Amino acid sequence: MDELLGSELKKVRKSRQLTLQQLSDRSGLSVSFLSQIERGLRTLTFTSLKKICEALDVNVNFFFDNGDSSFVKKEKTSYKNTGNFSYKSLVGKMKHPDFIPARIDLEAGEYQQIPYTHSGQEFVYVLSGQLEVEIEGVKETLYSNESIHIDSSMAHHWYNATDETTKLLLVSSTK
Repeated sequence: MDELLGSELKKVRKSRQLTLQQLSDRSGLSVSFLSQIERGLRTLTFTSLKKICEALDVNVNFFFDNGDSSFVKKEKTSYKNTGNFSYKSLVGKMKHPDFIPARIDLEAGEYQQIPYTHSGQEFVYVLSGQLEVEIEGVKETLYSNESIHIDSSMAHHWYNATDETTKLLLVSSTK
């Protein structure tokens, strides 16, 4: 787990005047897990990070460098690796975007089995590998060059249950 990300999560939680218990209640994640994340002792799945961000009312991009340009160039691309996934914001310098594009690499076996809901929409495009998707109890596998666009208020989750990295383009709405 990236200690800097855990430290930033803690700062945001405290700035919102939330206890670990309150964040746990809002996110559905245990107090001990959240404490370990903040101290950099545990790795974090992308799904868990999204739950925490929803509970803190911040976008995932808040914790990652958006860059200082509208152009996101290949040679300047830097991924934030948390152990279970790598995340690269593709927002650029836009201050209040209506949607958030990101490149995500889910490591082998990166998954969370519990579906959840949140505000907005998600568009997920599989660049390579395969992605297991469950929406309202219906499971489907997406392969390279396949996509899904969902209303995030429906119970859902997606994960990489393979032994290879899955590379995604994720575009999510801000509300």
